[in-house]
Amino acid sequence: MKVRKDAIWFDDKIRDIQSQLSDYVKAKMELKPREETLKIIVFYAFMGGLWILLSDMILSSFVKDPEMLMQLETYKGWFYVVLTGLIFYFVIYGKITLFKRAVDKIFEGFEDLSAAHEELLAMDEELSYQFDEMEKHRNALMISDQRYELAVEGANDGIWDWDLESGAYFFSIKWKNAFGYDDVEIPNRYDSWKQLLHPEDRENAVNKIEEYLASQSGIYESTYRLRCKNGEYRWILSRGKGIWNKEGHAIRVAGSHTDITEYMELQERLYQEKELYQNIINEAAIFILGVDTEGRIFEFNNFAEKLTGYTKNEVLGRRWFDVFIPAERKQHTDEIIQAILRGEAIRNQENQVVTREGRRVDVLWNNNVFRDSKGTILGIIAMGTDITERKVMENQLVSLAYYDGLTGLPNRQLFEKMLREQILQAQKEQKKLALLYLDLDNFKKINDTLGHHYGDRLLQDIADGLRATVKEHMNISRLSGDEFAIILSNVMDTIEFHNEIIAIMEAISKAWVIEGNELYITSSVGVSIYPDDGQDVQSLLKNADTAMYVAKENAKNCYALYTPEMHEKSLKFLDMEKDLRNALSNKEFILYYQPLINLKTGKIIGLEALIRWLHPKKGMIAPNEFIPFAEGSSAIIDIGEWVIHEACRQLKQWYDMGLPQVYIAINLSARQLRHQDITDKIIHIVNEMGIDGGNLLFEITENVAMHDLRQSIHTLNMLKSVNMRIALDDFGTGYSSLNYLKKLPIDMIKIDKSFVQDITKHHDEKFIAKTIIDLAHNMDVIVTAEGIETENQYKILREYDCDLGQGYLFSKPLPAEEIEELLLSGKGFTV
Repeated sequence: MKVRKDAIWFDDKIRDIQSQLSDYVKAKMELKPREETLKIIVFYAFMGGLWILLSDMILSSFVKDPEMLMQLETYKGWFYVVLTGLIFYFVIYGKITLFKRAVDKIFEGFEDLSAAHEELLAMDEELSYQFDEMEKHRNALMISDQRYELAVEGANDGIWDWDLESGAYFFSIKWKNAFGYDDVEIPNRYDSWKQLLHPEDRENAVNKIEEYLASQSGIYESTYRLRCKNGEYRWILSRGKGIWNKEGHAIRVAGSHTDITEYMELQERLYQEKELYQNIINEAAIFILGVDTEGRIFEFNNFAEKLTGYTKNEVLGRRWFDVFIPAERKQHTDEIIQAILRGEAIRNQENQVVTREGRRVDVLWNNNVFRDSKGTILGIIAMGTDITERKVMENQLVSLAYYDGLTGLPNRQLFEKMLREQILQAQKEQKKLALLYLDLDNFKKINDTLGHHYGDRLLQDIADGLRATVKEHMNISRLSGDEFAIILSNVMDTIEFHNEIIAIMEAISKAWVIEGNELYITSSVGVSIYPDDGQDVQSLLKNADTAMYVAKENAKNCYALYTPEMHEKSLKFLDMEKDLRNALSNKEFILYYQPLINLKTGKIIGLEALIRWLHPKKGMIAPNEFIPFAEGSSAIIDIGEWVIHEACRQLKQWYDMGLPQVYIAINLSARQLRHQDITDKIIHIVNEMGIDGGNLLFEITENVAMHDLRQSIHTLNMLKSVNMRIALDDFGTGYSSLNYLKKLPIDMIKIDKSFVQDITKHHDEKFIAKTIIDLAHNMDVIVTAEGIETENQYKILREYDCDLGQGYLFSKPLPAEEIEELLLSGKGFTV
C-alpha cells in the first residue's frame, strides 16, 4: 500500500539531500582532478626516480654479479610495477570508491527524487484537484456571498452582528439607509445601538440582551423602538443567535432587525378597537347578545345582565331560547335564528325576554351574522333595545292618536279609518251606509257659565249615553269639542233609519245632572248617505257637516239629510270668500264711523270704525252678511289689517286738517287676536302714520277673548304698553262677564244694546244696567251704552252716570266726509 507522503516528509527529505549535497560539494571542492593527477604523476615520477636511483645504488652495492644484478633489476622492475600498481590500486580504488559512493548516493537520491517526483506529481494532481474544488467552493462562496448580499439588501429585515471581543456592532447599510442614515453616520459600535434606543425602551432592551448572553442558550428576541434620523421612532423586532467560547463567555451575537412599526400600530389600533368594542358592549345601554350557530350564548353584556338579572357566567354556553324565550315563542325564535344563519336580513324584530324573576321584557332586535376569514358564518350578534316602556307608551300613543282622551271614544283619525273600511265593505256588498255628524247646541254657554270642568263632565256623560244607545252596526266617535260622528252601516229601511237617529238625539236631549247642577242640552245632526251623497270619506264628512249646519240654522234639536241644495249654499260661501279676497285688491271696502258721545256734555269724543262692502254688482253689503264668512276663513286677518290701516290713515288726515281730536274704536276678531304678530303690525301702522297710540281704542267681545284667554291677555297687555286702550264689547251677553272683567286688561265696557233697548220697559233691566255701571266705575273702567235710540234711554243712562253713549239717537254710521262736517261744526248733541 503506497504511503502518501505529506509535506513534513518532503521537508525532511529535502533537508537530508541538502546535507549530503553539502558534503559532496565539500568533497568536490577538495578533489581537484588536474592537481590530483599531477600529484599522482609527480609522486609516481618522484617514487620512480628514487626507486631507480636508490634501487640501483643499493642493488649494485649488494650484488656484484652482473647477471644476477640484471636479473635482480628485472625483478626490481617487476617489483616496482607491482608496488606502484598496488599504490595506484589503492589510490585509484579510494577515488573510485569515493566516486562509486557518490554515484550510489546520486542514484539513491535519484530514486528518492524520482519517488518524490512521483509524489510531487501525485500531490500536484491532488493539489490541482483541490485547487479545482477550492475554485468551485470559492465560486460557490462568491455566489453565496452575492446571494447573501442581495438577500440582505433586498429584504426588509436588517442584519446586525456584534463582536463582543472587539466591540464592533455591524448594521447592514440598507438598514441604516432605511432609518435615514448614511453608512458613515452611525459608528459600528455597540454604544451606537444603545444611543438609538428610545429612552423608555433602553433599559429593558439592554437587560434583555444581557440576560440572553448570560443564559448561553436559545434564541435572542426583543422588541423596542429605534430613532430615525428625522427624530421619528420605529418599532423593531430584534432576533439573534450567540456564540460562546469554552470558558462560557459570549464572543459573538448576530441576527436580524425587523421593522414592525405597522404591526405595532395595527396591534395598538386593534387594542384600541378591542377596548372600544368592550366599552361599547359593556357600557352600551342596549342588550348585546352573541350566539353561535347552535344558539349557544358566547357574549352577554352588562346591560343584558342588568335587564335580565342573570350574570354572564350563568348564561355562557346555554341555548338562548331555552333560557330567555317564553315557551310559546321558542319555535318562532328558533326559526328566526335559522333564517338569520341562512343569510336573511331581519331587522327591527320584536320579541319578549323572560327575566330571572319571570318578568317579560319587550325587546326590539337587530341581528347581524359574523363570519370567519373564509366567509363561513360562525354565529349571530344581536343588539336589542328595551322597548317595554316604549310599548306602554305606544299603546298610550295609540290611545292618544286614535282615541279621545276625555271620552275614550275613537277620535277623528280612527273614525276616518273606520269610515274608509266601512265604505269598502259597503261597496263590496253593494249596500248603503249613513254618516251622522252630530253637534251639541249651545254647548259653549255651559263652558262659559259653569266652566270647562262641567263641560268636560257633560261630554263624558253624553259619550256614555251614546255608547249605551248605539247598536252593534254603529261606530261612534268624537271628532272635536262638542262634535260627534256615528256610522250606521247597512241602511236599508227608511223608517228604522229615522228611528235610530231619533233615538240617538233623545239620548242627548235630556236633563243631565252634574255635581248638583241640572243641565239641558240638545243636538243638531247632519246626515249623508253612501253612495248617494259621496263615495269617499271626505265627501261624506263634508256633506254631513253641511247638513248639520243647516239643521242648526233651521231650529236646532233636529236632523237634516244632505241635499244638493245645501251644496249650492256651501258653494255660495266659497264664492263669498273669493269675493272677499278680491274686494281687498279691488278696494271695495270703505269705512263708516259712528260717533261716541259724552252723555254729560253731548260732545263727540270718539268714533267707532265700521266696515262696509260696496260690491260692484250687489251694491252695499252690510257687515253682518259678510263678516261671518270672513271670520270663518283667514280673510278676516287681511280685512282686519286693512281696517286698522285705513282708520289710522283717516285719523292722521283729520289731525292734519286741524279737526278736534277724537279717538277711533276698532273691532278685533278672534282670529286677529290669536295672530302672533298682530301687536307688531298695529305698532308698525301707528308709527307709519305718525299718530298717537292713545287715540286708538280696540274693541273685543268676551267670546273673542275666551278662545285663548292667556294669549288674549298677553296681546292686550302689549297694546296697552304702547298707550292704546281696550274695550270689552257686547258686555252682558256672556255668562261669566263679571269673572273675566277683572282678568282682562280693559279700559272700557260697552253695555250691549239688548239691555239698553229694555231699560225703559223692565225694572230688572234698569237694575242690571245700574249695577254694571256702578261695578265698572268701582273698577275705574269707563262705561259706554250701545244702541241708544230714545230720549228716555238717554236720560236713564245719564242719570245712572253712564259715561258714553252710541246709537241712532245721536247719529247713524256715516262716511268720512259727513263725519268731517260734524267735527268741523263742533256741534254737540242735546236732548
